[in-house]
Amino acid sequence: MRKIWIALIVMVLGVSCFGLGFVFALLLDSEEPTAEVTTTVPRSEPSSTAIPEVTATVPRSEPSGATITWHSCNDESIDSEDSDKFDCGTVDVPLDYAQPDGEKISIALIRLRASGSRSGAILYNPGGPGASGFDYVAGMGQTYVDELQLEEYDFVGFDPRGVDRSGGLRCQTDKEIDKYMYPDTTPDTPEEEAFLQAAYDSFAAACKAKYGTKLQFYSTANTARDMDMIRIAMGDEKIGYLGVSYGTYLGAVYASMFPDRVRSMVLDSAYEPKGDSIEERYMTQMRGFEKAMNNWIAWCEKEARCAFQSSDVGARWDALFAKLDNQPVEGKDGRLANQEVLDTATKSALYSQSRWSDLAQALADVEGGDAEGLWYLADTYNDRQDDGTYLTSNQSQNVITCASGILYDAVPNAEELLKKMQTEAPRMSMGATAEQLADPSDCRVYMDVMPIASVEYTGDAPVLIIGGENDPATPMRWSTKMRAQMGPNAALLTYSGEGHGQVLESKCVSVAASAVLTTNELPADGSKCDPDPDVVAPRWWSLVPGAVSDAVVLDAMMMHDATGIKTSEAFLQAWAVPGTNQKDLLAEYEATMETAGFTNPDDPSEVSGGLLKYFCDGNECVGVLVLDATALATPDWDSISELVPADHCLVVYLYFPE
Repeated sequence: MRKIWIALIVMVLGVSCFGLGFVFALLLDSEEPTAEVTTTVPRSEPSSTAIPEVTATVPRSEPSGATITWHSCNDESIDSEDSDKFDCGTVDVPLDYAQPDGEKISIALIRLRASGSRSGAILYNPGGPGASGFDYVAGMGQTYVDELQLEEYDFVGFDPRGVDRSGGLRCQTDKEIDKYMYPDTTPDTPEEEAFLQAAYDSFAAACKAKYGTKLQFYSTANTARDMDMIRIAMGDEKIGYLGVSYGTYLGAVYASMFPDRVRSMVLDSAYEPKGDSIEERYMTQMRGFEKAMNNWIAWCEKEARCAFQSSDVGARWDALFAKLDNQPVEGKDGRLANQEVLDTATKSALYSQSRWSDLAQALADVEGGDAEGLWYLADTYNDRQDDGTYLTSNQSQNVITCASGILYDAVPNAEELLKKMQTEAPRMSMGATAEQLADPSDCRVYMDVMPIASVEYTGDAPVLIIGGENDPATPMRWSTKMRAQMGPNAALLTYSGEGHGQVLESKCVSVAASAVLTTNELPADGSKCDPDPDVVAPRWWSLVPGAVSDAVVLDAMMMHDATGIKTSEAFLQAWAVPGTNQKDLLAEYEATMETAGFTNPDDPSEVSGGLLKYFCDGNECVGVLVLDATALATPDWDSISELVPADHCLVVYLYFPE
């Protein structure tokens, strides 16, 4: 089945990502700046060991009343034409597993039903912590099922406790988040210093006042217990699992606590915080993002289509950072884009190579006084919606991280570590000071922190751990570390390409993941996958008629970037063609295709207001996508419309190899 992929990939905490974040008082210009006092960075285990570690020996509760009543879904995240594919439901779980008959939380579920004979279920978690598995399955579930051949399984997403539909944690209002999201971390006046301190303090105070001691129960270990309740309620003896980023740690904790309940697992872009040294806690992601940024800089300096091109792109970015520190640019909604917004937008784009061009254009635009591209990248990363509201991800992420014991402790040799940061990751450490390293804020000021959960899998089911050599958010060392802790029935697969989250990025990776989830077959430990090669024009492409009328050739790589169709997915050619009616223009192309021997009697498909039709000669097919001015004006095609002159339609030829 041929597909067209539109570049509307909404990154939840960055496409499935683990966020660096607003590092307490440190504010390390990291992956996900937020308004909170607490951090989303992997942090050390607490110094106190008064509460026993969470291990595989922790008792688990299996109340007999765990049930799910599935019903049709009525949720805005599901396209209406696809709603009949999904079921929605909830399962009630104890807030505190030590009090199984006490207060309950309803965990929201969505499943893409198995087709034909059902072989079980596969749970999915996209990371964060705090990302909505419900939203990901609603939006990407069918893609996972198709690409990984999971048709025999229920593909199940859930919002973890404290996330969105599952009792989403909201310590602050949307206006308060906006107010404190991007304080100037290099204050120059007493007023700026006071505001920065207020930003540090506001989240902890709000959370403690609203939720009190309940915050300690939103831990990774309790979410793992919730997963087992979902398994019980679904009536399955064992469960499959696919987790990304922080979702790998959640999956590994589940496997450690319930080793006999695992059927198979794929842990994509592994994160394992247990036992990291102080230097590793601070430096692992910092080094990863610095490496990714250097790769982006090298790409921009050699690629003509990079809108931010320069002989020294790094120096140009540095100058823009300094400029926005002194002169923020006002957006259309009145918010000021300062250097912290630039930092967030940059790291947002570094999650995926497909966003590199978007970042370049946003940087060039803000240099000229237009901050909208920068805000788009930052807001998408922080789950800020078009109406100014936020999903719970930023707030729940901090609470879950703290409740899970993933903390920062004071750095005893702060000056030495700061020098290392500035030497090895100069752009990622902007704003860090030795004082902040020596005395970071701490989760303990607003909750009783649980110890960090150990990862030590003793089961027989296969576990595939996937690590990326150029993954900025969860660098390779965490995958190697997790592999060492997951026992003899685990295997490590390395991906050599760019970005965070490797499943679906490479056919090689997807084949390996599919084999584990469907047939329990692991690849050889230490296997490696490279990025998919670019699709080139097939030999018969010369038989395809060229553009009709007075067409203007458009740059193919810019069109790949704008549509989100990877060069490894399809070969394309694009033209701007005079005309205002896409139906008439497609009819004109249909006539030329028929003359060349390519036919298709079926009606064209509508694609976000445009028309797409495939024309075939035997087994060889070419897709023709036509977008007129009306279609190009829709939000789905914002990134493309600026490439097409006024009073022109866009015509794209597409070849998707079988």
